[in-house]
Amino acid sequence: MSRTFLEMKTNVGTDTQDTSSALATIIGRYLNRRYQKVIRQVNFDYINQDYTITVTAGTQEYELPADFKHEISVEDQTNDRELMRVDLADFVRYYPGTITTSGTVQRYAIYDRDDGSKYIKLHYNPSANITIGMAYIVRPAAMSLDTDVPILAMEDILELGAIADVWRYKRQLGKAREAELIYIDNLNDFIWDYENNPNQVRQFNPQTFDRDNLV
Repeated sequence: MSRTFLEMKTNVGTDTQDTSSALATIIGRYLNRRYQKVIRQVNFDYINQDYTITVTAGTQEYELPADFKHEISVEDQTNDRELMRVDLADFVRYYPGTITTSGTVQRYAIYDRDDGSKYIKLHYNPSANITIGMAYIVRPAAMSLDTDVPILAMEDILELGAIADVWRYKRQLGKAREAELIYIDNLNDFIWDYENNPNQVRQFNPQTFDRDNLV
């Protein structure tokens, strides 16, 4: 059974000989930092395959879900057309004067706003109501509730990383270095075990660049 966020905080506090509530709050931040780091390092892919955007004619930009990480595919389901991603700067570079021109959607860009939210910008500006389907990789939310658990069985890894962080916070640098080495060793084992699928053949899947669709 997975250990909860509260149980992990308690274990780290016990191992670092400080079970105060003040440190428990700090440990929670350390656990979440390690959580996101491990997720990135194992290249974990949890996919939302069913997300759709209801596009209204004349509306060019749409906010993406808070858990959006990277899209896998974007398709105009109404017209059965796959859309191509371009950089936001390409709108200016390759389509000057047509950025807000009305027409059939052919491509899109994804960008960040100042508040951290992500948006998709369509080109052309939709001339008709359509439905866009997007399969995307989910960014797991940080743990916050006492009953929250990691999406993978990585509790030991997170605790070891947080222990190193706590020793560093307490300026016990020798203990921190030793704990970090143990964390790295266990993380390497975890990544190998996660990626070791004997029945899966890994190979490159090169794709040609669609120059005609870009210009």
